[in-house]
Amino acid sequence: MKQIFSIVMVILALTTSSCKEKGYPKPDKLLNEKQMVDVLYDIHIGEAMSTRHRYGIADSLKIKSEEVYKGILNKYEINDSLLARSIIFYSSRPKVYEKIYKQVIERINLNIEEQKEQRNLNVIQKEDDKE
Repeated sequence: MKQIFSIVMVILALTTSSCKEKGYPKPDKLLNEKQMVDVLYDIHIGEAMSTRHRYGIADSLKIKSEEVYKGILNKYEINDSLLARSIIFYSSRPKVYEKIYKQVIERINLNIEEQKEQRNLNVIQKEDDKE
């Protein structure tokens, strides 16, 4: 659990780090850019769910941040040190990291739009059912 929180701290620290383009040397094992997009997308969606469910529901239904991170690591069959190394590497290259995050943001926005469309369809369906 402490390792998962360490990852979060590394993410926060490195996203505000200096903008030098040389960056850190490429590690032997590294998530590729597509994998980083997938993992970061899941991290942000998981954190949003965790935050949303943190208040106002029974403790048994709450999603804890550490559970989110463990689930993501398991889903992608990676360990926390690989994720941390990848974050350090990409965040030390702001142009690449920005490209990765643009893709993450695009996916999140697409997800939001799909949910809005689904809600609209549900409202229309309910109105049709009333008639």
